[in-house]
Amino acid sequence: MKILIIGKNSFIAKNFIKKYSKTNKLFYFNLYFLNNYENFLNNIYIYVNKKKINHIINFIGNNDNSIFPSYGDKILRDNFILPLNLVNLFKKKKINFTFFLSNEIDKIENPDENSIYALSKLFLLNSLRFISIRNKISYIKMDTVYGPHDLNFNRLIPSLFLKMLFKEKKVKVRLNQKKKLIYIDKILPLIFKTIKNKKSINIINVKGKNYNILNLYKIINKMCHHKYPISPKRNDFYNFIETLEWYKDNIWKIKKIIKNQHKTV
Repeated sequence: MKILIIGKNSFIAKNFIKKYSKTNKLFYFNLYFLNNYENFLNNIYIYVNKKKINHIINFIGNNDNSIFPSYGDKILRDNFILPLNLVNLFKKKKINFTFFLSNEIDKIENPDENSIYALSKLFLLNSLRFISIRNKISYIKMDTVYGPHDLNFNRLIPSLFLKMLFKEKKVKVRLNQKKKLIYIDKILPLIFKTIKNKKSINIINVKGKNYNILNLYKIINKMCHHKYPISPKRNDFYNFIETLEWYKDNIWKIKKIIKNQHKTV
């Protein structure tokens, strides 16, 4: 089985590659999918045929789920237009796909929680039902995923750890909320399992555990200062500590990102 990874810089992709690259044939397509995407489609078509790819996992995604995003067109482009074009490009070939959905779709009918992000994922889910294809398509519908390698500080858990590490008041995190979270290690085997999918449409629904973010913030702080015992791996908070340790080990990357952000302001 030859697997093509699109979006290898995604933090989920980085964890997937680390876990499975030594035992599987993984290939990488590095060209960006921009608004003028004809060149992208031509090149990926040639690449897939040349390497005889069997399965494509698309890790590219725009996770801006704010109600009024700055670049709504890019959200639709990355989350809907790209996957749709990929399937259409290979609809006559026996190449299968894995795409990612979000449980934000479930909020689509609530005007206070609806977003272009949720709509883009819903469009993807529904549109492929009307295309005559030979491909087997897997969707992983999931809550918010956290873990090592996530350097997007617009996301909840990375920004939470940034606040802990630098004690900066400028780091804005909405602590008074509840959020369903999934540790990356729970997702990876499910992604790999989709490679063997034999259904035309396969939807895997992954629910996270509900956390009070303020309590989570306080408990992790206490555990880090040894005011709260760090229990074995089955402890609910152990995965957060492991993730925080990764951020500590890569503090130089974080400082570099923050420095570059300040330069562009």
